[in-house]
Amino acid sequence: MLYPHDKHIIAVVTLPSGEELKGPLAHADDFVIALHDASGWYRSFSRDRVKLELQDPLSAHRELLDRLTQADVHNLFAYLESLK
Repeated sequence: MLYPHDKHIIAVVTLPSGEELKGPLAHADDFVIALHDASGWYRSFSRDRVKLELQDPLSAHRELLDRLTQADVHNLFAYLESLK
C-alpha cells in the first residue's frame, strides 16, 4: 500500500527532430534517460540532447508519505483493519 509497484513513472522524450517517444521509465540519472517504447524496445538518450517530461501517477502519494509520521501510518492501518 505504501509503495505500490504496479504504477510506473512514464517518460515522455521529445527528440531534436520533434519525434516523441513515451513509455515506462527504465533508468534515469544526471546524464541518461531510458524507457521502454511502445514496441518494448529499451531506448536510452543523453539528457542534454532531448526534452524530457516525467509523468508520475503517484506523485501526490509520494509527497504525502513525506508528511506522514510513523504514528499516522499506524493509525491508518489500524483503521483499515477495523473495516473488515
